[in-house]
Amino acid sequence: MQTALHNHAFNVRRRPAPAMPSNASQVLAALPQPMLVVRPDRRLLFCNRSAETLLQDHRVDVTAGHLMRIGQMDAAQLASPLRLALAGSTSCVGLWFTPRISTGWLHSTPLSEDLAACTGWPDDAVLLVIHLDQPALTQAARIDALARHSRLSAAERHVLMLLGDGMTVESAATHLGLCLSTLRSHVRNLLGKTQAPSLMQLLRWVGSGQPLPH
Repeated sequence: MQTALHNHAFNVRRRPAPAMPSNASQVLAALPQPMLVVRPDRRLLFCNRSAETLLQDHRVDVTAGHLMRIGQMDAAQLASPLRLALAGSTSCVGLWFTPRISTGWLHSTPLSEDLAACTGWPDDAVLLVIHLDQPALTQAARIDALARHSRLSAAERHVLMLLGDGMTVESAATHLGLCLSTLRSHVRNLLGKTQAPSLMQLLRWVGSGQPLPH
């Protein structure tokens, strides 16, 4: 199924558009940032080689020629940035991708008149650019992505932040005014929700920029 979707996106990109100069096609296809051009109804008009890579590893989903998901953003959530772009505004939305819990940003903007003119794409087309963060993410960003993905409670997230900052379990309990057994219960919940094999490995992941070990 994914192979068929990928082939569809590949064919969309290769399909010649009216009045598109060959050098413009090459430049757009080779841009380092993943880039997609869609209509307001999410119909895919173009995706470059970097975006095709995201299609291959399921970080972006396209079904029946329509963009259905980018990271955690499903079709309903994509409606807002598309609507803003259609009204002439740009927007940036935080992204995270599972199962590696990498993060990034989705930048949406109206298609420029010059680009629309040289490609033949319609005036209401929207340019979506995905900026992927580098592996060495900040600890706070990684904890935030993990909290969303694993549905950590506010207390569990706070405990993970304190432990990630170097506090011991005992010190974190004192800092939060909790009994040690309650703090340890939060730690057990953290390990269960994140599927980390140990607290040490979870904390190493928080500060390392490496994939979460399962």
